[in-house]
Amino acid sequence: MDLIIFVVALSILVLVHEFGHFFAAKITGVKVEEFGLGLPPRIIGKKWKGTIWSLNWLPIGGFCKLFGEDVTDETVINKKDSFLSKNPWQKALIVLGGVLMNMVLAITIFTVVYGIMGVPKEVDRVMVIGVAKNSPAEKAGIKEDEVINSINGMEIKKGQELIDEANKNKGKKVKMMVNQREVEIEIREKPPEGEGSMGVVISNTVMEKIKWYEFNKSIGAGFKEAFYWGKIIFEGVTKMITGVFTGKMPKDVAGPIGMYQATTSIKQNQGMLALIHFFGIVSVNLAVVNVLPFPALDGGRIIFVIYEFIFRKRVNQKFETVVNNLGMYFLLTMTLLITVGDLLRVLGR
Repeated sequence: MDLIIFVVALSILVLVHEFGHFFAAKITGVKVEEFGLGLPPRIIGKKWKGTIWSLNWLPIGGFCKLFGEDVTDETVINKKDSFLSKNPWQKALIVLGGVLMNMVLAITIFTVVYGIMGVPKEVDRVMVIGVAKNSPAEKAGIKEDEVINSINGMEIKKGQELIDEANKNKGKKVKMMVNQREVEIEIREKPPEGEGSMGVVISNTVMEKIKWYEFNKSIGAGFKEAFYWGKIIFEGVTKMITGVFTGKMPKDVAGPIGMYQATTSIKQNQGMLALIHFFGIVSVNLAVVNVLPFPALDGGRIIFVIYEFIFRKRVNQKFETVVNNLGMYFLLTMTLLITVGDLLRVLGR
């Protein structure tokens, strides 16, 4: 069942992205030759209203093949329903249509989830929402859903206040009031990677239920959430790319297998709403990654459109095709390597 949920959810994300290209192509008068789920070779295809709708063997993406997109024949290029015959603004809309649709989907998902769960609201108290195993917090008896009232006699109302005071006392033991009881806890100088000095995850945000007619609040929260994750993912991807160019290979990069494991874990431990929210984050991730200025990605293609807009002439079509093909081969290779890394992690090597 978990595998079915994962495949269906990932397929929806890909279809939404490709539909963005499809819809933009249709409204700008470009013929769509094929709309495919998965990458070739083709399993099955059916022609309907001038477009071949296909299912393909490699379940790692999808595509929307536009008429006249990668051709050098001027008779094809100059046809009015050819992609290359359109002006730069129309091309930009088509190229970025998938990214826009992924963001729309993410905002929709976040809006629905917040409409059901309630919208985030900041409060003047710091709550424990997670405790790491074998951490100082666990040893001190601190549990999830408890409130940290003070540290060393200083009242705590914001998470940053707790973090700042903890940083001042690294390597020492401090006294904290937690749910109005006193505990003594060690502040680690060098905590394990991914953990804080005390081993707690904190928040001063609660979920406030809303009435059905207050849906505008959930829409606002959906936009904020999409922007938040977009910023986080962009910073993470930028850091990863910078690391590669400085000789630092990225860690904890997950492929399809890693995503499936995350899907299973979230569903089992946090429920379906949390899982739906997770795929909202994945949709933002697809948007951010696709907008990167790398060959074969939407961001790489938009570079050629910008060139055409500035210099009033198209890039040599053979050159553009070669560049995009090389980019695609590189991305497929990286996907394969990441998948192998996922397998090695699963096997415990």
